[in-house]
Amino acid sequence: MPRRELKKKTMRAKIFVYTFYFFIFKFTSGQDSVTEKENVIKLCAVCTCSEIPEIDGTDLVFNIQCSELDTIENVPDLDKIEWPENPNGLKVSAAFEGLGLSTLSKLPSNTQVETLRFSNNAIQTYWPDPFSDVPNLKKLSLSQNDLTEITPDLFTKIRALEELDLSYNKLADFNTLDFKSLAHVRRLNLQSNQLKKIPVRALEPMSALEDLDLSKNGIYDVLLQRVDGNTMKGLKRLNLNGNRIRSIVRDSFPTDNSIELLDLSNNVIEMVEPEAFSACTNLRELNLAQNNITFTFALPPSLQIAILKINTLYHWPSFPSGITYIDLSYNRLSDMYDEIEAKFENLEVLNIAGNQIKELNIEKKLPKLFSLDIAYNQFTEIPKSLSRQNLPNLEELRLDGNPLESVYFKNIIAVKSLYMNDMVKLVVVDDKAFSNVVGRGIDGSDENCFSLFLSNCRHLSEIRDGAFDATMLCMLDVSKNNLTRLSKNLLDWSTISEGIDLQHNPWDCACDLQWFLDDLLPQMYVKHSRLLAELRCGSPRALEGLRLVHWYNWTEKAFCGDNYMHSTYFLEPSTEQVPTISRLGVILGCGVIVSLLIAIALSVYLVKSRKRYRVRQAALKRKRQSAYDARNSQEQFKALNKA
Repeated sequence: MPRRELKKKTMRAKIFVYTFYFFIFKFTSGQDSVTEKENVIKLCAVCTCSEIPEIDGTDLVFNIQCSELDTIENVPDLDKIEWPENPNGLKVSAAFEGLGLSTLSKLPSNTQVETLRFSNNAIQTYWPDPFSDVPNLKKLSLSQNDLTEITPDLFTKIRALEELDLSYNKLADFNTLDFKSLAHVRRLNLQSNQLKKIPVRALEPMSALEDLDLSKNGIYDVLLQRVDGNTMKGLKRLNLNGNRIRSIVRDSFPTDNSIELLDLSNNVIEMVEPEAFSACTNLRELNLAQNNITFTFALPPSLQIAILKINTLYHWPSFPSGITYIDLSYNRLSDMYDEIEAKFENLEVLNIAGNQIKELNIEKKLPKLFSLDIAYNQFTEIPKSLSRQNLPNLEELRLDGNPLESVYFKNIIAVKSLYMNDMVKLVVVDDKAFSNVVGRGIDGSDENCFSLFLSNCRHLSEIRDGAFDATMLCMLDVSKNNLTRLSKNLLDWSTISEGIDLQHNPWDCACDLQWFLDDLLPQMYVKHSRLLAELRCGSPRALEGLRLVHWYNWTEKAFCGDNYMHSTYFLEPSTEQVPTISRLGVILGCGVIVSLLIAIALSVYLVKSRKRYRVRQAALKRKRQSAYDARNSQEQFKALNKA
């Protein structure tokens, strides 16, 4: 064969092989692209996509919500998701919540994503730099997962992040490099983890941090002043609620810190050093509720809100002149504050409920106080200090749970709401009891009415006529008492616009209460029908338990008149005089009848038993006689044979 022909054949063979491999490659790549295209998760096809306003209501955001209600195959492959088209160029907020994710994959590129939420999953691990392709991310939530640690490669490419939520995980400690790229984070939530101390070193890169939530961990001390550098110097809100902190000392907070809101409630704090808060020169709100603090301490002059409820304080702390809100409820106070030292010109709310105070001695005016709570103390009478002169702007007054045996306001006082519930010793509300209580109106109205809550006084059985003389009510609650009747002339019932609660009382549905059906029931049915659900008769026995709404629009006099009504039937009184039979007589009569029946049954039983006994005895006698006769005949037969 010539050399040229051999060369041509070889070339043809190569072309054939190359063509074969080309088609094989083309087919394989085509299959791969089809498979890859089939595996892509189009979010708006399986999740909820919508344009909604932002939280502040200023702009619209493109919201993507994927939850456990959505069926998504291959959920762990979040790198396979396809971001929806966003023609308006809106900010994207995406939530992948409750999907059972155990691994956080790397998300595909999208510069419009600013909010991501992966709450309520089971994330334990993650790909390196999972957010590197969403560089404009500002809010990230990994709350309610199973993270036990984080590494520096989790947040390296999201330097614009401002809010980070790692709450409800299992994080026990942090490395100094974990947050190295998060210089712009302003809010960090580490609530409900397993931290034993404040991770100060790890938080150093967060120079913009303003809000730190470390509540519900196992932190046992606060010694931030001993840490060098400017760590947490710009912090404004610090939440240490629900930890194991036992004491607050002078070294607890950095010098000249910026903390404005400090929550140390629900710890086991027993000791607070006198100057423990001296470094908190910007502190406005301090919450030390639910601890074991006994001795008082100095409060910073900038303080406006002090919450010290549920402790064991015996004396009043020295509050600064700018204080506006004081909660000392459920301590062990027995006296009021010293008016010489106290400067309460700006005080707006005072709560001293649940103490052991017997007298309310207030001589100096509290010009801005609008809420006063002295419930559950030891007041046996309405304090004389409660007057419009001392409390010119009072709106809410609480006297619940005091051992008051009578009600009488000695001086004129103006309020919007008056609470006098749970008074176990109150039996009767006397004449003129509320005559000196003046209302302030509701919602800017000119009517000087007030709302009275006189409920759950289990021994209160009477409110006498004249108790509300010269006053006006917006709302009256006398539910859950022991009232059987109320006078129609007690007050002008038609002026009570906010409702009348008469439920859970043993009302005597007799003629004296007929006006309930005639006047109150139509008024309440139209405006406040919910207050009729448990408005029932307590007596007489024929009507016990019946709801008064049963007689709505009834044309007859249901509770009095010639006809007496039981349920929906009229019982005409008989013209014949029938002797009345007492309940005891009925019981005795029934007893006699039952005894006679038992005696008769017993007699019948004895007669039948005696008859059966006689029959058995006769049969036994006959049987014995037959046996005797048989033996006698045999002996005679033997004697004859011998003879």
